[in-house]
Amino acid sequence: MSRRVICVNPPGLPGTTANREGAGGMGNVYSQSGAFLYPPHMLAATAGALREGGLEVSARDCVLEGDSLAQAVTWAEAQQPTWVVVQVSWATWDPDEAFLRAARAALPDASVVAVGASVTHMESALSQIPGIAWLRGEPERLLGVFVANLGADTARWAGPLSLSMLSGPGLPDAQRLERLEGLPHPAWDLFPWRRYGMLTVVGSKGCGYACTYCPYIVAQGRKFRPRPIGETVDELAWLAAEFKLTRVVFRDPVFGYDRGRVLSLCKEIKRRGVRLSWECESRADDLDGELVAAMAKAGCATVKLGLESADADVLVAVRRVRDAAGAEVYRSRALAAAAACKQHGVACRVFAMTGLPGETDRSVAETASLIREIQPAGLQVKRVDWPTGRQADANIGEGAEERAKRLRDAWQPAQSPAKTSLLARVKGRLSR
Repeated sequence: MSRRVICVNPPGLPGTTANREGAGGMGNVYSQSGAFLYPPHMLAATAGALREGGLEVSARDCVLEGDSLAQAVTWAEAQQPTWVVVQVSWATWDPDEAFLRAARAALPDASVVAVGASVTHMESALSQIPGIAWLRGEPERLLGVFVANLGADTARWAGPLSLSMLSGPGLPDAQRLERLEGLPHPAWDLFPWRRYGMLTVVGSKGCGYACTYCPYIVAQGRKFRPRPIGETVDELAWLAAEFKLTRVVFRDPVFGYDRGRVLSLCKEIKRRGVRLSWECESRADDLDGELVAAMAKAGCATVKLGLESADADVLVAVRRVRDAAGAEVYRSRALAAAAACKQHGVACRVFAMTGLPGETDRSVAETASLIREIQPAGLQVKRVDWPTGRQADANIGEGAEERAKRLRDAWQPAQSPAKTSLLARVKGRLSR
């Protein structure tokens, strides 16, 4: 029996970029080809696990390759697979559905399974495609369990794959990995990794904060699930040795959530002598001077600060903070975090949002004022998406695009410092 698996990041719609790793796995769609694209970390990690399980694995990032639907299906047919693993996301459902249907028709003897953090929010739509399966939750370890138990019988690869149908001791039926231990290195060699301009690392999943709008919570849950520090640094060391990278991005939803853990991680990176330039994302109030200093010495070159808004009413409405006093602390900590980044040579990029509940013109003015005070190295503003339909019910988001433009227009990049290569700056910090 053939034991060949193909892992596919399917094409987006023509003239767009389907970024399925964005928004914690809920996905983003950009209205032009060749826009920003995260490497398909989940798919690469799944491929690595399947290969460790003795399967022959091939992979294709059809978005990066610019494939049409027909080209993607032709590639899949040529592989003669036993299993077809397709990454899907909530934001990219239209092209996902097209590929799933086309793959099912072109490969009648193969088992087709959809995977991704969005799957549990897409089951109604997935159930409309005859003859496919979908795995609830995180496939990095769990997909191999189903391959071992279901084999190559396509009749068994249909509908939702739930651990309640198998004997999976120690694995939660919700299929969210409670312990991020023993995860394989992603099989980046199966992808054209040089063309991404970066590779990614997952040091934790989930977030214990109460924000109501965050897609990371929808995709990964409200429980903070850290990966063992030793395993995280092992992967960083492997990336440095095998790929000679100059840029690694942590995909943790909130990197600074556990302050003590971050300090220990940075200490271990230094102790192991791992030389990498990396960046992370966190809440604007998670970082302080000591933490940023430790991160800089461990190779952190960029911090993306999730500010979202400076308006106390908005921050309270979305449960970013508890009350107006908490909002004042939040703003002051954001300023302190940005100042610490400047002090220690870490580029600070600010993320803001529009379309949040209670947002007014005053909200935009307050946020613009704080951003000007922070003077970030970069600014990204986006309109919040509400996958639950809340926006339509409450008219949230009306005028959000215009307010986003006003925020962007209000920010001016700081004067560029004398040019020094990123790698040289990181090496200088690491040698301290």
